[in-house]
Amino acid sequence: MSACYNSFFKKPLCVLIFLGIILTYPGILQANPEQPILAKQKKTIVIDPGHGGHDKGALGPEGTFEKNVTLDLARMVATELENTYRVILTRTDDYFLNISSRTSTANHVKADLFISIHAGGSFLHQPCGITLYFFKKTAEPALTPDTDPSKPFKRINSLSAWSNIQNAHQTTSKILAKSLLNRINEQKIFKKSEILGAPLMVLEGADMPAVCLEIGYITNPAEEKSLQDIRVLSNIVQGIRNGIDDFFEKVR
Repeated sequence: MSACYNSFFKKPLCVLIFLGIILTYPGILQANPEQPILAKQKKTIVIDPGHGGHDKGALGPEGTFEKNVTLDLARMVATELENTYRVILTRTDDYFLNISSRTSTANHVKADLFISIHAGGSFLHQPCGITLYFFKKTAEPALTPDTDPSKPFKRINSLSAWSNIQNAHQTTSKILAKSLLNRINEQKIFKKSEILGAPLMVLEGADMPAVCLEIGYITNPAEEKSLQDIRVLSNIVQGIRNGIDDFFEKVR
């Protein structure tokens, strides 16, 4: 091998050709070091479309299922964010996932943010608006969204170690909730909005800033129509995008 190599470079024409190739394509000798570095710098965001499969979630007056709205919105958010962030959906189609597996997905990929998307539900048509939840531990066991809108949460027993994880991120989760709400409110879609602390199971074990976003009441006829409108959903997505950008500006 070395003899062939030495013989090659004794020929002037071969040397000139070799140098020309190197000057034209320097990457042959040295791989571009920026590409893997840039990939590592991308923040990972896990978006969780609530419900799915046999768990349809709340039902609107015109027959809109919460599980479909959450998936549509999650897909749109992923498309909006994918050029800037690494985005992972906990579910990509209409199938059931238990709550702990949603949160575990975020932990497994070491996500920088976890956002669970839902829609509000009530037997009354009047409740309206957006609610952003951060995890706030109480003496009661953790709660999880229920498909019965008259009982929005049901109690579930959980392991104490799992239930303590999100406590360390409560401050940054509040910052995330405020950033998202401020930017979504700029879109002037919802008349009412609020941030609440609650012991939600889907947030409980998340080892990163995490919020649950209830994006309008699907049981409110006007808001059900809004959540079927691609223009409204696009405005919500833009608010979420801007809120995430603001969050990383504040906490970096």
